Amino acid sequence: MRAANELKGGEKPAPNTSIPQDELDDAVEQLQRVDSRIPSDICEKAVQLFSSTNLLPDYDLSTCYVRELPHTNMLALIMPLPDISRFSMPPPFGNQHNHTWALCHGTTIKTAQLILLEGKIRPANWSYHRNPQRCHLPTFGAFYLCREVSNADKTFPTWAETALLDSMGKKGKGQQDVTVGAMYRGAHDHTAYQAGGNEKAQVQVGKKGVANTSEKYTIAHSNHVGLHFIALKWADLQGSAPHDTKPKDVDLGDSDSEAYNYRGNLEQRRRR
Repeated sequence: MRAANELKGGEKPAPNTSIPQDELDDAVEQLQRVDSRIPSDICEKAVQLFSSTNLLPDYDLSTCYVRELPHTNMLALIMPLPDISRFSMPPPFGNQHNHTWALCHGTTIKTAQLILLEGKIRPANWSYHRNPQRCHLPTFGAFYLCREVSNADKTFPTWAETALLDSMGKKGKGQQDVTVGAMYRGAHDHTAYQAGGNEKAQVQVGKKGVANTSEKYTIAHSNHVGLHFIALKWADLQGSAPHDTKPKDVDLGDSDSEAYNYRGNLEQRRRR
């Protein structure tokens, strides 16, 4: 699969740029009925995202819910993706299902629109240079936070959803506008690198399907990642509602996501 920056202008899907005001108001009202804690700006952002990617008006907004993230004092609106062809799980890497990973990828609204329109998270961007020492290697996957889950899990586990969204709030790239929840299945265990650049990990992803970089990112092969939900977060300034159940404590010692460039800034400077 090609990275987004390899696509020509005409190859990129075009999101809708407008929504009738009455449809926007009605959808926002439906979301606020789901949970009164959802701010109006989060509702509008969610509705505009799903409308611009042709998921509304058919999408059932009553399936959405709010997840409490206690370690970062945040709340997240979770919007499960509908059961349609472009969001179906692809076949496992290596044609064997021995490992399953729950993944979260932080990104911008604009990129989230392209992800939803295509039903895929493309590999990290890379660039060509005539000088081999300054040229990036082609990429195989994007960067995520992740947890390995049971092979029996067909949907994103609640505990992994809470743990990953909560830990993303501690990371810079996890504080972007939108989080995409996805799952990966494959034949091989991940390779964990303690040293070396992200390019080395990308090469291993081409061979094994999944790898952890020395910077604690996780890369999963884009051809074998299926989308499951969209999350939008905001600060829990009022405190959690008393009738809601607090999730269990989670381990925050996890990785970060990276949307744009897979080579670290320090490594890039050294190669100039």
